[in-house]
Amino acid sequence: MTDMAERNAQKPVVTLTDARKSFGDNQVLKGISLEVCTGDVLAIIGPSGGGKSTLLRCLTLLDRLDGGSLSYGSLAVCAEGASGAAVYGGKEVIKEAKTRFGLVFQDFNLFPHYTVLKNVADPLVSVLKMPKEEADVRGRELLAKMGLDGKEDMVPCELSGGQQQRVAIARALAMNPQVLYFDEPTSALDPELTREVLRVIRELAAEHMTMVIVTHEMAFARDVADKLIFMDGGAVVERGRASQVIESPQHERTRAFLSGYLSD
Repeated sequence: MTDMAERNAQKPVVTLTDARKSFGDNQVLKGISLEVCTGDVLAIIGPSGGGKSTLLRCLTLLDRLDGGSLSYGSLAVCAEGASGAAVYGGKEVIKEAKTRFGLVFQDFNLFPHYTVLKNVADPLVSVLKMPKEEADVRGRELLAKMGLDGKEDMVPCELSGGQQQRVAIARALAMNPQVLYFDEPTSALDPELTREVLRVIRELAAEHMTMVIVTHEMAFARDVADKLIFMDGGAVVERGRASQVIESPQHERTRAFLSGYLSD
């Protein structure tokens, strides 16, 4: 039983191989490979323009890869064809892939004219065809989990930035994703609100939620992530255990990037 549990714990949720992406003559991703297994927390760090957000956009199908392969579990989203180009599956494959992940944007991306509850529950009705009453129950449960009891009937502009981001996390969790992606979830927040959001993400990590987090919060990445990737110039410069990479980086470029954080 223990062996079976260990095998399940190591089950790949996301597999990306030799991912390549260009915009015109600018090659933004240069052969990125990664694997995220059940319960992993992967932090992705690096300078602006290093390819982190493009990587996340390709993983979440907002952009398409030029080359390489992407799978969610046994579902092959795209594979490399004979010409080297990434060949994507049909509409049903893409639709299924989108049910397997949630995405939390840095700017919340909530519907401003929807109530907080409707922001969370509406995808359950429109995508999963869940009855509205059931969706509302699920939405209220998640908002309570995020510490937002009593905010259900407000609209986003009535909330603080930290509260809006917690609504966005609740919305992403509503679909029961296999993996949750965060794109710089605290970059639009002041330090106090940043602590609110990071606390929620720490709690999700403690519950073994599989997560991929693009972040500039190095102490948070060191303490919460299992694995870490440092990207620069569209390539993975260094990877390993989060605490090891941040505290004892091996590559000169990684050391230079982290020097300001490590000297604190």
